[in-house]
Amino acid sequence: MRITFPNPLGPPITLNTEYLNSLYERLPLPTPGSSSSSSSRGGVTGGLGGLGMIMIGSIQRRPLFKLLLVIFGLVVLFTIHPKPPFPPTYTQEWKNEASLARTRGEGGVGEGKNGRYVKFDVPRGTGFNHQMLIYRRLQHHLAVLGNRSLAFEPYVEDDTYLPFVVSRWPWRSARIPLSAYISTVVSGFEKFYKSPRAVPAHYYRNVCPTYKEQTHTIQSEFQPEGDLQLVADGQSRIHQIQVLLAGSEQSCVRISGEPFDDDFFDSPASLDLYDTFVKSPVMKHFSFSPTVLDIINRNLHSLAPEAYPYDLDAASRTTSTDVHKTSSWKHILAMHLRRGHGWEAVCEEKGRRAAPFVSFNKLPKLPGNENVPPPESMVEATRMGLYKAKCLPETLDIIARARRMRKNHPLLKSVYILTDADDSWIREIRMWLQSEGWDNVWIGRHDIYPDWQDKEVGVAVDMEIARRAGVFVGNGFSTTSSNIVLLRSRDGIHPDLTQFW
Repeated sequence: MRITFPNPLGPPITLNTEYLNSLYERLPLPTPGSSSSSSSRGGVTGGLGGLGMIMIGSIQRRPLFKLLLVIFGLVVLFTIHPKPPFPPTYTQEWKNEASLARTRGEGGVGEGKNGRYVKFDVPRGTGFNHQMLIYRRLQHHLAVLGNRSLAFEPYVEDDTYLPFVVSRWPWRSARIPLSAYISTVVSGFEKFYKSPRAVPAHYYRNVCPTYKEQTHTIQSEFQPEGDLQLVADGQSRIHQIQVLLAGSEQSCVRISGEPFDDDFFDSPASLDLYDTFVKSPVMKHFSFSPTVLDIINRNLHSLAPEAYPYDLDAASRTTSTDVHKTSSWKHILAMHLRRGHGWEAVCEEKGRRAAPFVSFNKLPKLPGNENVPPPESMVEATRMGLYKAKCLPETLDIIARARRMRKNHPLLKSVYILTDADDSWIREIRMWLQSEGWDNVWIGRHDIYPDWQDKEVGVAVDMEIARRAGVFVGNGFSTTSSNIVLLRSRDGIHPDLTQFW
């Protein structure tokens, strides 16, 4: 049996227990009363006495020995807790959320044991942007409109009771506190709009036992008996849920199901709510967390030497309705290159059904989305070629686009790449761009957050840098790009500076 232990100082260590067992099997097992018990094998057991006999007897029982060996290794690892291989614990973020629950439990308007709360289901098994910045921002928006406190869940990476999945390497946190990514849920901006502040879900569970909870189930293909049938129009849907939340006399309301599913974001409905959503308090005060912004501060001397560092205290708490202004980094061209596992199949599926761009990528004023979806008369081969070029651009097309952007926007000097591609492909892209004479070519996960403790929030780092970039070229079929588009639109960046492949 081979047992592999993570090694923080080098490659993993593999221990072959069959070798150990065969080694010890060659030792004779003394019999009680035998004179050889104190002298066998050159006095090996004699030196250990009765303990030696017990150890050898235990080793002879192979399954027990293997089990004890595994348990011993795990105890050592969890006691020492080397970093890496263990993922971050987010101790401070969990502590801050627990403190937040106690503070808001004292009760402002609509808070405390008799407060008004709403808890939405959060889809599992979806990525960071799909789960958090689409669903949770809109959910928070609905909570504020309905004059209720949002009960927010942590971001769930893996559905397990353990802190991480032991069989998956490298280890990563199964649950990450939401405040490690975004500060909007903990900043308390709601009080300036006379709305209850958000609370962690565990506090909601304490003050909202089942008998106090009113559940509304969204009618869908999977829940045909649901009592809540949502309208198709985006803004009308927002209003429908707002009336439900504001008008209910129940202090605890739970919405079961997805108010905004994939079909919603594929349809024009997401654009129906854009005008009001982008100006909402949730979007006005949206900020990434101090954990994320601190990573950027540490790299600011390289990214934007003349820029002011982020005020981490201002990001963590809202003190007025005023919003802290930030400037664009006009020398940076940010490009989003989706290339991860399964993405090629996604692109092909989009082309087969002539899918539109996702969510806010469909904003008509943004260059690059005017020919998606293409006319029905377009032949299939041409359509598939169009989708591949926009969803999975080739290396030479990427280099040509970067060259064209620099020609059109002479202030661009450096390139920042957001990507999930494998290292060999991205090294080729970097080499090509460097040969084009760019001052810097940054790959986020290699150059800005290479440390193990930063990688889990790296996607938020990428998004913040892309938000501030002088020009952003996004992938129209990606929710990551959609969320960056929304933030850049909120910041008032000219549409010509936000483009697609």
